[in-house]
This record gives sequence, C-alpha cells and structure tokens, in this order.
Amino acid sequence: MDDKLDPTAPSQETNFSVHAQEVRSFRYGDIIFEEGGQTSQFAAILSGQVVILFRGKKVRVLGEHDVLGLESLVLKRPSTISAMALTACRVAFYGPETLDYFLRNDFRMSERLLKSVVQQLALTTQKIADKDREFSLDDVKMRFFSNDDIVMEEGSYSLEFYKLVSTEGGLVLSVKGKELARVDRPGEFFGEMEALLNLPAQTTVTSIGQSAIQIYPTSQLSVIAELYPEVALQMIRSLASRLMDMNRKLAGETA
Repeated sequence: MDDKLDPTAPSQETNFSVHAQEVRSFRYGDIIFEEGGQTSQFAAILSGQVVILFRGKKVRVLGEHDVLGLESLVLKRPSTISAMALTACRVAFYGPETLDYFLRNDFRMSERLLKSVVQQLALTTQKIADKDREFSLDDVKMRFFSNDDIVMEEGSYSLEFYKLVSTEGGLVLSVKGKELARVDRPGEFFGEMEALLNLPAQTTVTSIGQSAIQIYPTSQLSVIAELYPEVALQMIRSLASRLMDMNRKLAGETA
C-alpha cells in the first residue's frame, strides 16, 4: 500500500539500508516483540505477516511495510502487545536515531511512519467500537504449538473447541498412543463434539511440527452459528470428513 512504509522502494532504499541496525528472519510462531518487554527499537515488516496479540487475543494482522513497536519506543514504555510471526517473514529493526533522522530530515518518511501508526489506531478503534454490537471471529484466541506439543489430551474436559489455522505436519489424533486420523487442512475444526456434549476428549491431539490454532469458547457457539453460518457448515464438514476417515480406517482393520 502507498500509505505504508516501503523499505524496498528506490526513494527509500538508501535511508533504510544505512539506518537499519539489523534485518532478521522469523519462522511462523516466533516472537518478534514480547508483551511487557522493553525495547529500544522499532521495526518494519519487509515480507510476510505478523499477528499482534494483547493478552493472548488477536488485535490485528500486519503485512509488508507495516511498522511495529513505534509506540513503545516513543513513549519509552514496556510493550503493551506481543508480535508473533504468522508466516515466515523478514523484519528490519531500527534504533531511535533513525526515527530522529526521519523527523528532522525526511518529511516524506515521517509522514509514512505517522500514517502507518494512524491506520493501525483507526483499525483498533473501529474494532473496539464494534465489539459490543456482535461477536467477532477476530476476538478468538490464537495459540502456537511446537513439534510434539499436546493440544488436547484424551480424557480431559474443555469448554473450548479448536480450528486449525496453519501447520507444518498436521495434527495427529490418537487413542492410547495409536493414530486414528489427522487434521491437516487449514480451516478444520476439532474438539467441538466433546465440548458441546460435555464429554471427556475422545482422542489426544498432538502437533507435528509448528501449528497455529484458534480457540473458540463453546458458550459463543450459538452466536457464532447465527452470525457466521459458513463456520457452522465448516464444522459439519470437518466432523463428516473425520467420521469418514475413521470408518475407512476401521473397515481396513476388520477386513
């Protein structure tokens, strides 16, 4: 977008290459800024997407050329948010001297910095204004799991159900250590049957590689189904697909 920082644009390339303290690559799930952490840098996303979280809840998603960490640097306060890589991404970091340079010597870059922050503020303000009117899918929690992390344990109770956002190797559904099925398609739901019927988890769900998962409260299911019928349909499809896979597996074992 024109209103965002563009570190790769010809008119800005020299400034950014001279003043960047470092350029780092992040895998998805890596923490870029940590809530409560002190920072003496701000950053610009060169590629990929970054999710901004407040107390574990998604606030917004930033993309290429967006700026982050500027408010903590300017106000000299600990970070009020966490920033995590939602995809593989490259991020350039700049010190306070870069900000001072732009403010004193480059009106165009100062304007772009300001616009990026104002746009994020406008999006966040609008989200707060809409919060009381209806349940938003953007309000659900996002969690990141590493290889062999247990997402849901057989026999446990939960008032939440889950949606797979992205994964490296999928999620293994097993009973007593024996694999029954896998959840590997982004958008698939799991844990909804147990949560709805207040049953203990029938399977253990284990992450293979890195996985990002959204967590939904069962108490909001009726609201979600009413406001987002496509989500209810997606849940039905996930259940039907899983049932079909398990039937096929059972038929193979008894043949």
